[in-house]
Amino acid sequence: MNRKEPASLKLAEAQESFRRLVACVEDYAIFLLDPDGHVISWNAGAERIKGYRAEEVIGKHFSVFYRPEDVQSGRAGKGLEIARREGCYREEGWRLRKDGTPFWASVVINVLRDADGEIDGFLKITRDLTERRRGEEALRQSEQRFRLLVQAVEDYAIFMLDPQGNVASWNRGAERIKGYRADEIIGRHFSTFYRADDVRSGHPQHELAVATSVGHYREEAWRVRKDGSLFWADVTITAVRDDTGTLRGFAKVTRDLTERREADERQLQLFREQAARSEAEKANQIKDEFMAVLSHELRTPLNAIVGWAHLLRSPGRLPPEQVTRGLEAIERNATIQTQIVSDVLDISRITSGKVRLTPRRVDVRDVVTAAVDTTRLAAEARRIELLSTLPPDPQIVWADADRLQQVVLNLLSNAVKFTPAHGRVEATLTARDSRIEITVRDNGIGIAPEFLPHVFDSFRQADASSSRTHGGLGLGLAIVKRLVELHGGQVSAQSEGEGRGTAVTVTLPVLSVTSPAVAAQSSEVSAATHLAGISVLLVDDHADSRELLTAFLEDLGVVVYNAASADEGLALLRKARPDVLVSDIEMPGESGYALMQKVRALPPEAGGLTPAIALTAYARPDDRMQALTAGFQAHLAKPALPEDLAAAIASVVGWTRG
Repeated sequence: MNRKEPASLKLAEAQESFRRLVACVEDYAIFLLDPDGHVISWNAGAERIKGYRAEEVIGKHFSVFYRPEDVQSGRAGKGLEIARREGCYREEGWRLRKDGTPFWASVVINVLRDADGEIDGFLKITRDLTERRRGEEALRQSEQRFRLLVQAVEDYAIFMLDPQGNVASWNRGAERIKGYRADEIIGRHFSTFYRADDVRSGHPQHELAVATSVGHYREEAWRVRKDGSLFWADVTITAVRDDTGTLRGFAKVTRDLTERREADERQLQLFREQAARSEAEKANQIKDEFMAVLSHELRTPLNAIVGWAHLLRSPGRLPPEQVTRGLEAIERNATIQTQIVSDVLDISRITSGKVRLTPRRVDVRDVVTAAVDTTRLAAEARRIELLSTLPPDPQIVWADADRLQQVVLNLLSNAVKFTPAHGRVEATLTARDSRIEITVRDNGIGIAPEFLPHVFDSFRQADASSSRTHGGLGLGLAIVKRLVELHGGQVSAQSEGEGRGTAVTVTLPVLSVTSPAVAAQSSEVSAATHLAGISVLLVDDHADSRELLTAFLEDLGVVVYNAASADEGLALLRKARPDVLVSDIEMPGESGYALMQKVRALPPEAGGLTPAIALTAYARPDDRMQALTAGFQAHLAKPALPEDLAAAIASVVGWTRG
């Protein structure tokens, strides 16, 4: 007794200290047990969690908190045994409150020893985790239901990938769509579902990289089934992360849209066929209208020619003044027919790509002046005021002077034709940066808004009816548009509506000169001003030619890149991105035409729109047309003077930079 009394005093003191320390703690049940497991202290948390007041539970064995089956199985005493042996015991399990309701508890039992190492009792800490367990159970049940649901889905392939892209789960839809059983595919990399070209290009890894970066990736593309057949898939990949943000894998959902795609393609083909039929019917209608107009326009002057010829065959039947009038009528109507036939042949040659241009340096002021002079007689006959406004300095372009004059003459003739008596027609030449603009403006009948977009179409007239007030085939502006485009230019029409006049503007690239004296000199001075600072890629297998042109161009301040073959030229173009490409046509390996085809296949940002000049010994007009058709903007025949090359370079650079 004497030995135990000091121990009891120590225990009492410890209990008092412990009670004061934990008495107010409410989130945890903290209490002491004696060596046999009886409760000897009780805090506020224990009362809140277990439901007992201190006087109701102190002295009772702690097994009162266990379910009967746990007491019978010895589980209650097992915790004390482990704590005695190991010093501590932890577990989660069901416990009972005073009212008999169970709660899920986190339990820690620590052994307490005196100074001699003898067991004085146990410290027991219990936490109520019922709500957390309910949440976890609900989540588990939800996940289980979700897994069962996913497994049952057959319209979608739904499966998981690990962070490296290996298949980690597989549902019925995946088996149906892709053809693999779970035991055949789980553990294999998901690139199995991609075409060989996609795998070589790294597309599967790209998809995972995007999903990792932004959270998801989606596309429609071809995928491969187990049997090697292709199907059109709608694919969504979602990155899966844990609470810490660590990537745990990817959820992948795939839907087979092959039937929808085929239906869409059938519908698209149907639309195309309908559009083609509609366009064909429209084209036939336009051609029918054109043929009716052509027949009328040819027969009308022919009627006058045949009639007067018949009268003139009878000698002495007509007085001299009528003979003179008849001959003038025949000549006038023959001229009209000649113009009609010329227009038809022109549009035919242009449409078939057989127009031959002979470009040289042309002062557009001379072209406009000549066209105005040619049109003046017709304007005066209709009592129309015809004016021209030209700049004082030369406006030099690289063009076919005759064809360019035909353009301006067509515009002036058209304006005079559709302007009433006492009206006004004006031709204006304006310099704008590296372009010139030729504008022919009238205050005539104007153009209806609905017809304005079609004013440059072939075989189209605003009024093709039998009661129309103006003759002609309606080919003038179509010819203008095609000739201007062959010169690397553009044409546009503006009108505020019927009765409010029309303005047609032609825009062309210009070769700038500072004065008539400079224009008359060698173009080296002009080109030097225009070419300084630009870059040119020369592609020619003849080393001496490259050396000559390089020396000349570098003297003008041009940055020159050299290539001896088409392959070398293409690589340099993609790397250096020059302002202009100058290429020979006949070269070993690949020709200049093949090079141009590859250049034009590049996207714009990779140099696909680089202006190009063909420098070749093929000098026939047909060779020039072939070069332009292949994608070159200009054609120079060898031997070409260096200043001719400089002028051509300045022309194409002036247009693209404008």
